[in-house]
Amino acid sequence: MTLASKRFRPLLGPGHAASVAHPSLLVLIFSIWAVASGAVGAVFLRRAPAVSLALFGSLLGALAGFLVGNADGPAEVPAYTAVGASVGLFSNGVMGMLITSARPPSRSLRRAALLALIAVPFTAAALTLLVLLACPLYVSGKGSGFCNYQGIDLMGGWVSGVIVAFGFDGVLVASLLLLSARQVRRHTGSGHPE
Repeated sequence: MTLASKRFRPLLGPGHAASVAHPSLLVLIFSIWAVASGAVGAVFLRRAPAVSLALFGSLLGALAGFLVGNADGPAEVPAYTAVGASVGLFSNGVMGMLITSARPPSRSLRRAALLALIAVPFTAAALTLLVLLACPLYVSGKGSGFCNYQGIDLMGGWVSGVIVAFGFDGVLVASLLLLSARQVRRHTGSGHPE
């Protein structure tokens, strides 16, 4: 067995008894995401309030998803949390675009949108590796915690669902930033300086 195969043994599957879940790593991943979402939301609170509302809605949606997923035992919590975050982000983002207006300059909002789009694939790849380390595929039993999917072999399907939701959320945040920039340009076209 090579050094590389020893290092990635938890990712390989059912033939490797060394697969052990690390649910505490899921908590760390969620905590980092929550702090980052809250910080980005705070940064854009005055300039693009729709983005801030969307990110704060994502935090509330993730919490609701966690509570729903955890209500019947810890099974499927990561998937419910990801879906809740996406629903909160989308619903609050739409509401924010309807009830708030962005402030100039629009150029920095467009740059932030571009940065978000560039960061999505890299952060999604990192998130995939971290989630697979936290919850190796095919892990089950008492020690699996939040990684337990009620004994159903999903072949990592929930992991791809979480990553797709994350990618969707990143594109949605970038779209909200672009819409906010457009809102500013429309507003500045009526005589206000950008």
